[in-house]
Amino acid sequence: MSNESGEIQRLRRTIEQLSDQMIRSKEQEERTLAEFSDMNNELVTLQRLLAKNNNSLEAARQQAVDAGDSKIAFIAGISHDFRTPLNGILGMAEMLKLSPLSEEQENSVSVIQDAAKLLLKLIQDLLDLSKLEAGQMRLELGEVDLQETINYIVRLLEPQVRKNGNQLSIDCDPRISTLLEGDPTRITQILINLIQNANKFTSEGTVRIRVTLMEDDEITQMIRFEVEDTGIGISEEDQNQLFQPYMQTERGRSSEYGGTGLGLSICRSLVTLMEGRIGVDSQEGEGSTFWFELTLGKKDGNQSANQSANQSVASAQEHQGQDMDDEAPSVSVLLADDNVINRQLVMLQLKKLGITQVDAVVNGEEAIAAFLSKKYSLILMDYMMPLMDGLEATRKIRSIEMDEMRHTTPIIAMTGNVMQGEKDKCMEAGMNDFIGKPFTLEILSKMIEKWQQSSEPTEVLNMSIVHEIAELNTDGDRTLLGMLLDMYRTETPGKIEVLRRHIVSGDHVAATEVAHDLKSGSLSLGIRYLSTLFARIEQFAKEGQSRKAEPLLDALLPAYQAACASLQRVSKD
Repeated sequence: MSNESGEIQRLRRTIEQLSDQMIRSKEQEERTLAEFSDMNNELVTLQRLLAKNNNSLEAARQQAVDAGDSKIAFIAGISHDFRTPLNGILGMAEMLKLSPLSEEQENSVSVIQDAAKLLLKLIQDLLDLSKLEAGQMRLELGEVDLQETINYIVRLLEPQVRKNGNQLSIDCDPRISTLLEGDPTRITQILINLIQNANKFTSEGTVRIRVTLMEDDEITQMIRFEVEDTGIGISEEDQNQLFQPYMQTERGRSSEYGGTGLGLSICRSLVTLMEGRIGVDSQEGEGSTFWFELTLGKKDGNQSANQSANQSVASAQEHQGQDMDDEAPSVSVLLADDNVINRQLVMLQLKKLGITQVDAVVNGEEAIAAFLSKKYSLILMDYMMPLMDGLEATRKIRSIEMDEMRHTTPIIAMTGNVMQGEKDKCMEAGMNDFIGKPFTLEILSKMIEKWQQSSEPTEVLNMSIVHEIAELNTDGDRTLLGMLLDMYRTETPGKIEVLRRHIVSGDHVAATEVAHDLKSGSLSLGIRYLSTLFARIEQFAKEGQSRKAEPLLDALLPAYQAACASLQRVSKD
């Protein structure tokens, strides 16, 4: 009996222990659940805070973007407002200098030109800085002929250098490839800025340009550019801050030298954008050497294309200041600009180029009325005008051309707003090209010559081929012409963009293939004018002279749109 009692006691203790463990386990579970609940509540709170912070950050980011956009828009507007009167000042000064003047009068005109060019540079620096700060500066890759670039800069700046009593010397490494790939405009901009800086702080001394090959492999070359002067030099303290915006040395801030302190900051930003390095070596009183290094791609090229470009520049320079009486009868121009000074200036410039058939209007509505009443070789269209601006006027003119199956008239935008976004708006509206104010007689001459070469009248469609296709029936409700037009619309814009990239990059073989394909597809639909453009581009590419085809690229989209509109009307009929 005692054994049974002992067994019962052990079982009771075991049950009590298990019960106690279960209770403790339950309590632990409840504590764990409570802790989990607390953690979950904290997590929810954190998620809410995170969402709130994300909203705040997004709002702050958007506010910063809006502020940046507003700043860009403001700077662009100010740029346009300044450039418009500057165009009149510089243009009239150029025209005045081409007339017989006394030595004193020539000197006075030179002072006007120098002052206006300085103001123009300050405006451009502010615009560049704003674009760089907003991340809107884009590189435009193309062929870089460093020897030609250096020669151009020397021709441009040597008179300024000599005026300061300085000697300009060049040392260009012969191992550097004839043609490289990079952004030639930005490289030129940096070199001009550094050379002008060196010349500004040097007198009766030397400014030396040195271009050296640092590294060479199968596809790239690293190039070091140096601009060395024997000028006033820079202290070590100033060197540490020299590339900051608005930073100038103590002596640089004096009225003797002038400037805003933006040039070197812009140079640094452009070099960084091209993934390069920039710096300065200097000792106060012993001159300075500004340098930057860039890695540029190697590029195959042909001398004939370069020779052609050089001949074109030389030809334009020969025409500057000379009448073109032999071309005058074949060129008629419609000029739309609301600024009376700019109208007078452009008319004088055109007259100097031998173009006397010019009609001038003051807004977009008058431009359309003139276009409807007379045929013009070229339209120069101001961007900003009252009643109707240049963009809306261009859209209406393009619509009229499509409706009446007219040949596309080249329309050149004229504006002081040189932001890339504004250029894009001009192209989207149907304009063919863009000329920024202020512009010289030479620039205007080249623009007119460029678009006269590609504006020969021709039929949009070969109607005999179109009618043959239109008369063929299909099994469905839609006509064969309508189906083919839809296929053409689907494929062609993308192919045109591919062709543009191949031409700009100098890929002659690929450009030839794409141009041939586009030409064949266009001819099969009876699209005459556009196919002739593709044929000319194909021929240039076959000859390895893609650069010569570049002026034709801007004519492709308007010609394509005109062809599609004409085919659409035939299909409906």
